[in-house]
Amino acid sequence: MTKNTFGIFLITILGLSATAQEILTIPTYNPSVAAQYQLKKSVANSIAPESLTLPFYDDFSVISIYPSPARWADSNALINTDYAKYPPTIGVATLDAIDKTGKLYANAGQYPFNADKLTSLPIRLDTIFVPEKKALTSSDSVYFSFYYQPQGRGLMPAKKDSLILEFHSPVEFDTIVTVSGTSIEPVWRGVWSSAGGIPVDTFAVSSKQYFRQVLIPIIDSRYFKNGFQFRFRNIASLANSFVPDWQSNGDQWNIDAIWLNTGRNLHDTIIKDVAFADNAPSMLRNYQSMPFDQYRKEWIDEIKDTLDIAIANLDNVPRNISYTYDIRKNSLNPFTSYDGGSYNIFPYLTAGYSTYKPFARPPVISPFPPGTDEKVVFHIIHSITSNLEPLYQTNDTIQFSQVFSNYYAYDNGTAEAGIGINGAAGSYAIKFELNKADTLRGIQIYFNQVKTGTNQNMIDLMVWNDALGKPSQVIKTMNDVIPLYTNAVNELSTYWFGTPLSIDETTFPSLIFYIGWTQASIDNLNIGLDRYTDSHDKRFYNVDGTWQMSSPMNYGSLMFRPVIGLANPVGINHVTENQQLFIQPNPVTDGNLFIGLPESWKNIPDRNLAISIFSATGSRVHSDMFSPQLDVSKLVPGFYFVVLTDDTNGNKATGELVIR
Repeated sequence: MTKNTFGIFLITILGLSATAQEILTIPTYNPSVAAQYQLKKSVANSIAPESLTLPFYDDFSVISIYPSPARWADSNALINTDYAKYPPTIGVATLDAIDKTGKLYANAGQYPFNADKLTSLPIRLDTIFVPEKKALTSSDSVYFSFYYQPQGRGLMPAKKDSLILEFHSPVEFDTIVTVSGTSIEPVWRGVWSSAGGIPVDTFAVSSKQYFRQVLIPIIDSRYFKNGFQFRFRNIASLANSFVPDWQSNGDQWNIDAIWLNTGRNLHDTIIKDVAFADNAPSMLRNYQSMPFDQYRKEWIDEIKDTLDIAIANLDNVPRNISYTYDIRKNSLNPFTSYDGGSYNIFPYLTAGYSTYKPFARPPVISPFPPGTDEKVVFHIIHSITSNLEPLYQTNDTIQFSQVFSNYYAYDNGTAEAGIGINGAAGSYAIKFELNKADTLRGIQIYFNQVKTGTNQNMIDLMVWNDALGKPSQVIKTMNDVIPLYTNAVNELSTYWFGTPLSIDETTFPSLIFYIGWTQASIDNLNIGLDRYTDSHDKRFYNVDGTWQMSSPMNYGSLMFRPVIGLANPVGINHVTENQQLFIQPNPVTDGNLFIGLPESWKNIPDRNLAISIFSATGSRVHSDMFSPQLDVSKLVPGFYFVVLTDDTNGNKATGELVIR
């Protein structure tokens, strides 16, 4: 899930007259954040913590789109696992040019503007309570540290943009007098900043790491008060304001492992933690998801031999840990497990991620078992030795949900970017290959919204066969399709063929086919691009009569999927906004959920609402009257469906839940 998307432009402003070609961009709106914003509003009033006590730590390993309301006072930053490049721990906070509702800031433009903020709740910097109560002063050596990175997988902040850190003392306020009245505003003092204009790979060379750590001593007596706060904010600008269909988000800054505590020093760069640093991977070799019967036909070719796992030791000495993973069908008990044993992991600051093969490249010990299921989900849960320090335990587990349904997907379901053809009419195609003859029934597409709506032009959806590794003959066309936006979390729109198409050896040699579109407009269509997974070698575009493979610079996977097989779609839910539950956090790691109602359900009395939770196999595992706060700590890790029923009329609202 993502709050924003980014653009890397193949043609710069200086090259607008160049030959038309494929272009990578970013949309101006993200439904994932828009949906979560509604939930945030519904639960915000139920959380009103007192001032926090030291230590303060957050590595954003609990992924919930918004910052945790237990530590943070605002909701502008995006908590995610996709935007950072080689982070020290799983999950980062990303600041960019999109607001908390999922849209570009109203004042966004080519000139610098104030964008995101990440503001802590008030903190007790006057007193510590452990091991005993004691007043704090500068002699207690209080230091603030964090890791940061410009750009990541996103768009580089421009030279005129910046990331800023500010401190606030609860005794400092300004009186602001305007024609509309007088207001009292807190004083924020800048203590650190970093200018943009540095590509992430250049940044990594100069710092010898993709993330740079900053340590700041707190010595000013004004801050040793009850109610101290800190905040990050970024100054952003849009990359292009001259071509309407390029006006997109950007200026990503990624922040990780924020730590405020006593008894530190300038050389205290370590955190006594070993953490997963990246997402759990798919076990499939070619796809993120595919139909189960297609997998069963050639499972030896479809399953990976090994997995890529990123583990980082944030300490300055080797740490001995153990690593395991297990595989569960739906939400059942594990049917197979891998034990990588124990090993000393060397420090991240000097050695990077662990290269010990039983940890970094564990073997795939078992294929997914055969069965007659049309839809099935396997959960691959990776674990390292639990850390005794509770601050760090949330990054000790990661999970991948391997979905087998009636579609193929190269993408992982999140659109960090957009792609299209710029400056010319043309065609775009994505390659797929079946293991046995089957039926193509439709195409799923995720369209990014563009600020000016210039991608709302009619297109033709196309199916080609293959010749010499590129699209060849047009076999089927769906004419005059209008891009459809959805307001659910990264939900794709499905376009069904009136007459399904048989994919067989007669028409499609080697069962290879391409799906895509042809456009008469020169505007960028801006289809969602997942930058976390890469299948650029399966993408082709044609603007001059010749098919060209997508550039490696535009790495990623298009959110453009063929629907294969069943006449009745499996696992493609079209829940309207009026029926969509807002669930936070998701995935949940500590058992505590907040469930927000759809807007049209807000006036229904709680006593009329019943909530049920079903496992992926359809078993009811929880049933009760509805409450916005729900404890699911007794449920095993896995994938679940949440169903809310209005007892007065039988209407239902649904959502999906992952428990780690």
